[in-house]
Amino acid sequence: MRRNDLRVALLAGGVGGARMARALAPVARLSVIVNVGDDETIYGLDVSPDLDSVTYTLAGLEGPEGWGRREDTFHAMATLAMLGIDTTFRLGDRDLGLNLLRTQRRAAGDVLSAITGDIVKQLNIPAAIFPATDQRLPTRVTTAELGRLSFQEYFVKHQAAPTVTGLEFFGADAADAAPGVVEAIAEADVVVIAPSNPPLSIWPILAIEPIRAAVAGAGTVLAVSPLVGGAPVKGPTDRVMASLGYEVSHAGVADCYADLLTHLVVDADPPHGPFETLVRDTMLDTPARSADFGSWFVGFWT
Repeated sequence: MRRNDLRVALLAGGVGGARMARALAPVARLSVIVNVGDDETIYGLDVSPDLDSVTYTLAGLEGPEGWGRREDTFHAMATLAMLGIDTTFRLGDRDLGLNLLRTQRRAAGDVLSAITGDIVKQLNIPAAIFPATDQRLPTRVTTAELGRLSFQEYFVKHQAAPTVTGLEFFGADAADAAPGVVEAIAEADVVVIAPSNPPLSIWPILAIEPIRAAVAGAGTVLAVSPLVGGAPVKGPTDRVMASLGYEVSHAGVADCYADLLTHLVVDADPPHGPFETLVRDTMLDTPARSADFGSWFVGFWT
């Protein structure tokens, strides 16, 4: 197999997923299957934060924190705040354009995967990007302190501070994979689970039974642990894993994926398990470090 002939299906959510996509897009025939559990209607707009993080990152437009648009302004948010609207969830002025387009097209009857595919073409992104499903699949977070919250209430309004005691992915039992998703997994030489938050970003994807079945049937499934130096690079991964009963360790990450894995990539302290463990620098915070990981990855498989 030649370099760039490697077919990779990446399950992704959040900044970790976007940065793993950035690592793999230049070196593989990449299909990114993105979490939609945190999609929500905000300011009357259909907002898909994880899809947009992956899209902006692969287009080279992402903001410095890994989400939103680079060099964005927030004049629209200032106007809303002046008029008494809660603007805890901030959308930049440039970011609003994409969300307006998505909302308009969905109102006209277009499905999310078709809209996303057109955006990918317009931005000349060198990968396929799929929402996990075209159906609504809202994550509901049950917390010890505040009861049940929408994902964005938990994550943005309350800054992921409440203790998570349960997760529900509404509609997952009846959800279909978006067109092309199962095929991308079935045709992949390697299925990669990104260093995303396992319960919050990857479980909503795997809750869609056709996707889980396709991953379970894949020959090679590799997860990249989101823990670096024993802690997450971003977000509440450690707190959520712990409160749901998982050890905060690479072994705990593997446990989050039950018996799906054939390989696990970690930064250090490889655990024992029914999978092969690979040790590699998994910090992907800069384009150069992403490129280093991508070069190693494709070299390993080719």
